[in-house]
Amino acid sequence: MSITSLTTPESTIAQPLRPGHAASGRPADRSGLGTAGPGAEPEKMRGIRLLAVWIGLTAGAWAVLGGAGYGLYIALRTLLP
Repeated sequence: MSITSLTTPESTIAQPLRPGHAASGRPADRSGLGTAGPGAEPEKMRGIRLLAVWIGLTAGAWAVLGGAGYGLYIALRTLLP
């Protein structure tokens, strides 16, 4: 690239091997993994594992709600006579 021109000669620019790929052969996106094929669907959780996850999430949500409620109770009890 010269100072007076903003274009470069085509011979100095590395051309990608395939569309959507960088010249280094890696995918152009930041993950470096590329896109999944049409048959690469995630595995579905079913049965006892799904039930365990739901029970764990429900218990966690109730624990957070209980903690927030108890914290509010203590704050109000401290502030109010």
